[in-house]
Amino acid sequence: MPRIAIIGYGVVGRALGAVLAAKVRGAEVVAHDPKVRGRFIGKVRVAKAMPNALKGAAFIFLCLPSHLKGEGVAGTGWKALAKQIAQYAEPSAVIVIKSTLVPGDATRLEQLANRQVVACPEFMSEGTAERDILKPHRVLVGGKHKVAVDSVVKLYRSWVPANRIIRMDAWSAQLTKLFANAMLAQRVSSINSMAALCELGGGDVRAVSKAVGMDPRIGSMYLQPSVGFGGSCLEKDLRLLCSLAECMGLTDVARYWHSVIEQNEAQLHRVTRQISKMAGKGGRVAVLGLAFKPGVADIRNSAPLRIVEGLAALGHQLRAHDPKVKAVKGVLTAGSPYAAARRATVVAMLNDAPVYQGLDWRRIARLAAPGAKVYASSPGIGLKAPTQMGTFILGGAA
Repeated sequence: MPRIAIIGYGVVGRALGAVLAAKVRGAEVVAHDPKVRGRFIGKVRVAKAMPNALKGAAFIFLCLPSHLKGEGVAGTGWKALAKQIAQYAEPSAVIVIKSTLVPGDATRLEQLANRQVVACPEFMSEGTAERDILKPHRVLVGGKHKVAVDSVVKLYRSWVPANRIIRMDAWSAQLTKLFANAMLAQRVSSINSMAALCELGGGDVRAVSKAVGMDPRIGSMYLQPSVGFGGSCLEKDLRLLCSLAECMGLTDVARYWHSVIEQNEAQLHRVTRQISKMAGKGGRVAVLGLAFKPGVADIRNSAPLRIVEGLAALGHQLRAHDPKVKAVKGVLTAGSPYAAARRATVVAMLNDAPVYQGLDWRRIARLAAPGAKVYASSPGIGLKAPTQMGTFILGGAA
């Protein structure tokens, strides 16, 4: 009956805690996060103080922000955490890193905390976190101590098939996490670069994406045009990978991966300019979608929000709507997409939330300014606007 401590109870910690409490028979799961209130969240007990969470725990899962007030484990936040673990945790406790850190930080944390460390990066998406943990494509368990690695593998075997658990060293496990997110970001930038070519050349990026995605060596995931990638992970992990390469003297490697970020920046500027041109000088723009992706309320490093900021800087009046995001500092929000569209010269759909798929475009045409246009971030959203509204879709006109 293991006692499991979860330090950090955000998106990853909550999903992991719920799964561990449900799947590990007899486990006592205790979480600590200064921002979390209450005594229990489901079957997970909340400890007000760090020592109460650490005491008696066989496993300590770290689900904290990567930098934690500093540059990884070299920062003061991680050093302070390591000091508390060294002081209050059981000598036999195994630290399991779920946070995304630079390869090598697992060894440094082990030295600071004087406890065995296993790197077990999480591969999940916001909005489907618990499902992704329940049915993972793979689980990486990296470390140099066989007994510690075996114990974490045994824990995951409570619900994960053996053929989906991969043992490796901690350095490789941490690099794999950075590389996986870098590859996803690369695919987004790649298809967006093709969309730019299609717009000028008259091609159909939807046909290009479908045909390329049918190649089993490539696949179709993350090959849908968009305004660009955002959120709390992809760019952060890309920058960590670039920093790692630079620190190791591999400037050509760092330059290669940094070009993915540069392409994403170019996409954001390109979309902002396109919408501004469609709206005309000082034109009113209705923005549908503020979160970095549909179905979540997260606006951290949100591409749509950055486009909103760019349009505001160009002198456009804006009103926005998002089914999950109720308020954003400095942005005028509306209670419905129809309210946002009132008197707009451009209706810009910047994410493909399901609520936007069934919009009454004739109603929007009546509410918007005469001759209003629609900009859609993705050609796959099934946009069917009335003919009196000029419709512009990334990759061609519709």
